[in-house]
Amino acid sequence: MKRNNIVGIYLAAGQSTRMGSNKLRLPLGPMNLGNYALAAALSSNLDYVLVVSNDVAADWIDHTFYLNRIHRKWSVIRCSEAHLGQAHSLRCGIQAALAVEAAAVMILLADQPFITKEMINELLIRFQTNTNLGFVASRYDGLARPPVIFSQRMFPELLRLQNDQGARHLIRKESSGICIDFAIPGLFMDVDTAEDYRILLETFAIWKS
Repeated sequence: MKRNNIVGIYLAAGQSTRMGSNKLRLPLGPMNLGNYALAAALSSNLDYVLVVSNDVAADWIDHTFYLNRIHRKWSVIRCSEAHLGQAHSLRCGIQAALAVEAAAVMILLADQPFITKEMINELLIRFQTNTNLGFVASRYDGLARPPVIFSQRMFPELLRLQNDQGARHLIRKESSGICIDFAIPGLFMDVDTAEDYRILLETFAIWKS
């Protein structure tokens, strides 16, 4: 198994309860919100990307992703238990990654539209040049945050997560990893509420101006 077979697990199966509608479909510039981090992942050096969805159609995905050849290194997997919590979406992703013999996975969140391919590639380089690491995580303001890479030896722990436990739970207890600091707070902006979306639209306009 090649160590550089690193698969992205793109978590896009949330219920958007606090938003009241599927936040991944929200318009943001020329695409829907959920497409931005996916575009970064597909343009990065990840070998493949598994989009974990609660609906196999994943109708928030822009049609251009199906046409552009660079975007062919991905597929959608439906997680029927996603409504039970993030741990179930993670489990679906890990099981699919095992099926393609992934040596490691990078967990990404679909509601972080400012994630960049440069950021993803920096994490990949750090992981690939440190052969004994259990994880490599992003960090801002002292807190570990996605994207985060987990080596294959961490898969059993990921599969044991329950309910709404996420990867941060493992980062806190696992000592064989490193965190990479990123100084720009906007990189980690996520969207859970209508107010978050309003702030996102303002920030997006500034970033693109």
